[in-house]
Amino acid sequence: MGLSSALGAALSGLKASQSGLDLVAANVANAGSPGYTKKTLVTEQAVAGGVTVGVRADDVRRELDVYLQRQLRTETAGASYAATRANYLDRLQSVFGTPGGDLSLDTVAQGFASALDALVASPDDQSARSNVLSQAQIFAQTLNAASSSVQELRGQADRAMSAGVDRANEALKSIESLTAQIARAIAQGQSTAALEDQRDQAIDTLSSLMDVKVEDLGAGQIRVKTQSGLSLYDGQASTLQFQPSSTIVPQAQYASDAAASSLGTITLVRPSGYSVDLLASGQLRSGELRALADLRDKTLPQAQTQLDELASSLAQALGSNVTSVSPTAGGVDLTTQGALPGDRLSVTYSDGGATRSVTIVNVGDASKLPLADGLTADPNDTVIGIDFSSPTAAADLNAALAAKGIGLGAAANADGFRFTSNAPGLSISAGSSRITATSLSGGGLALPVFVDGAGGDPYSNSLDGGAQRTGFAGRIAVNPDLLDDPEALTRYAGGAASGDDARPAFLRDALAARTSFRADTGLGGAASPFTGSVVEFAGGVINMQASASAAATRIADGQSLVVSALTDRFSESSGVDTDEEMGKLIQLQTAYSANARVITAVREMLDMLMNV
Repeated sequence: MGLSSALGAALSGLKASQSGLDLVAANVANAGSPGYTKKTLVTEQAVAGGVTVGVRADDVRRELDVYLQRQLRTETAGASYAATRANYLDRLQSVFGTPGGDLSLDTVAQGFASALDALVASPDDQSARSNVLSQAQIFAQTLNAASSSVQELRGQADRAMSAGVDRANEALKSIESLTAQIARAIAQGQSTAALEDQRDQAIDTLSSLMDVKVEDLGAGQIRVKTQSGLSLYDGQASTLQFQPSSTIVPQAQYASDAAASSLGTITLVRPSGYSVDLLASGQLRSGELRALADLRDKTLPQAQTQLDELASSLAQALGSNVTSVSPTAGGVDLTTQGALPGDRLSVTYSDGGATRSVTIVNVGDASKLPLADGLTADPNDTVIGIDFSSPTAAADLNAALAAKGIGLGAAANADGFRFTSNAPGLSISAGSSRITATSLSGGGLALPVFVDGAGGDPYSNSLDGGAQRTGFAGRIAVNPDLLDDPEALTRYAGGAASGDDARPAFLRDALAARTSFRADTGLGGAASPFTGSVVEFAGGVINMQASASAAATRIADGQSLVVSALTDRFSESSGVDTDEEMGKLIQLQTAYSANARVITAVREMLDMLMNV
């Protein structure tokens, strides 16, 4: 090898060593930087005429475990979903309180029950009456506050969805921009490692919001899809759209049919103009956005339903006169006198050895018909809606019974309807009417302690114009007329003595009576509804929320451990090991010194030749 060749080889080695030293310095400096992956210098021999004449730095390569990265992104979406859900359920539990807590629903319900017990023992005691009204107000105000808090949580979830959509769009735009830069860098023969790190960070951000998968198309190009296969980025970024709600109320519900929905959805719009509702289509399966949508549209509305069912059952238990009637002469007579929309009749019958029942609900709004059987908690119940006050009520009822295949006949009488058997083997065993009391006295022992709103509107679980139960927990109030006349707690008729315990005993027994609660509360199921008193239902709600919160926390903690373990493994394979870098530094310094000595020796030789 001649001196010029030796000098060229040494210079190339010096340059390669310097590039390696610069890369080691960058690795060490960014060892703790989020999204930074370890870089290594790729070198190759410089050959001329079949002879090695030096070394050339070819490229900077990222040390990346693609399989671990893919798995980490999948688990990150799951962890984000679990963590978001656990956070909201923890806050929801604080709204309902802990079982037996001072301000929890079950404690407040038990306090009201205890006040009624004391009134039964001392019906003429003014302090006992005042305590009943005080506990009733506490109960109503607790339900009001809980309902308001649940809707505020829904509003927060809705706003968080809007913010999450904005972050997703920013990530998709970053992916588009960085991919274009990577393609240009490759065309110009420049390193793309740093740009790829930045793009991976954008994809990681997206993976915390929704479930994604990435396909490497080569030449720096990628395709980003949801796990279900819907394209998010394919040369151009799609856009997510979301319209947040200014205020969310219990009546606001999401529906897959846009015309029936009163809440915003997440829509994916491709550059071509094609759009798809990610929530309605089920294309969004995990991540923070999916968790927020589930909370806003399912979990929190169910919590509101539990509060509304509790408020509804409380108001109706105390404020309804239920008259049970045994059949006579093969039929049963049920009254509809004073019935309000939502009041109902019930007939129990035996057909072919099976015991069944039919509930007839007073519905004046024909747009609400037909009614679903799930309107009551009884899985063996058939529900029919008619207008009790209609001149054709009996005919409408018979037509509805026939359409349902029920062998009962109905005929109008002076007070309501008479039901008889129209089919062989069908026998009526019992009947009852539930009529809402609207006045403090003269309407039986029932007392409208709780009303719908501060204006004192009766609560009858009406369906006209919209389900009265929906949002009732936020509107329930103690009857203002009762607050002005506490003696009505014992005075149920003109001749009743102020110390008569008949009404207090009715109220106490009505509150303690066992009843079945609807399956849409999440307690029990359609085939086996939760059965118990109002106080027991309050306790069941508290226990369910506490259990759900604890379970969500356990899942989130477990998912966090999985992500942490994968992150550690990914860091081991793709992160910077400073000890390893220090070892490389020594090797590169040694190589740099060796090349420098060769250059020095060549210079000395050239000097000697020039001086000869």
